Order: sequence, then structure tokens, then C-alpha cells
Amino acid sequence: MSEYKQPQTAEWGWGDVASYLWSAVRQRCPRCRKGKMFRGLWTMNDPCPHCGLIFQREEGYFLGAMYVSYLLSSVLLTAFYFTLAVLLPDVGTVMLPLLALVPYLPFVPLVFRYSRVFWVYLDRWMDPTGICAGPYEKFRQRCLNEQRSRAARG
Repeated sequence: MSEYKQPQTAEWGWGDVASYLWSAVRQRCPRCRKGKMFRGLWTMNDPCPHCGLIFQREEGYFLGAMYVSYLLSSVLLTAFYFTLAVLLPDVGTVMLPLLALVPYLPFVPLVFRYSRVFWVYLDRWMDPTGICAGPYEKFRQRCLNEQRSRAARG
């Protein structure tokens, strides 16, 4: 295991907040800030390849990321809609939302990834020690520890 700084929200300075946000932008693990959270465009590492942090704490964990995804998508689509409304004032009210989808589509993978990243970061910021970890996360951590001990023995 690597050494990492355990976040304590009451003791954080601006440098810690900036480092935490920069790690989120780079899609790194919220604990060690070194391991990549994704190994492909859509595939997420679980656990962190560097420190072993389990990102998916329970079944259905990323359901909350859908709210973040909805927020990010709404911001992007609204910006595209109003930009197109200014640039193309003669386009009809049915065609304008459809045209706003065209520049939005390339952002779908980023919205998916960042919604999960921000959800994990928010959750780990609110419960950095994992005291509230559910049985699913504890079971997965126990299985990972057993795999590591078997691999160390040979």
C-alpha cells in the first residue's frame, strides 16, 4: 500500500482543496490521487490499481452519479441550445433542440466519466475513513486482501 494523506475537511487548506480538485479533473483515485479510475473509455477500475480503494461501495452505488450526469448534461445542452438560438434565429422550435444534440454527443463519454468521478469524490469527501462502509464494500475488501495474501504466498 502507498502512503496517502487522509483528508480531514476541518484541517484542509486551499492547497489541499486545489490538489483534490486537480486529482478529480485528472480522474485519479480520491485516496492516493495516483491510480487511474478508468482503464478504458467506459470501463472503470475497481479497485484502484495503486492503493486498492474500492470505488463502488455497494450495489447500485453509481445510481447517485446519474443525478450528477443529469446536471452536467443539462448545463451543456442548455449552453448549446441558447448558442444555437442566437446563431440560427430562423430555425424552428422543434429543430433547435435536435440541433443542440449534435454538439453534445461527443461529450457523452466525458459526462459519463466525470459524473462517476465527482460522485466518488463527493462520497469519499463526506466519509473519508469509510466508517459508513456497507457490507458489500467490506466483503469486497476482505476478498481483495485474501487474493493479495494468496499471491504473496506464491
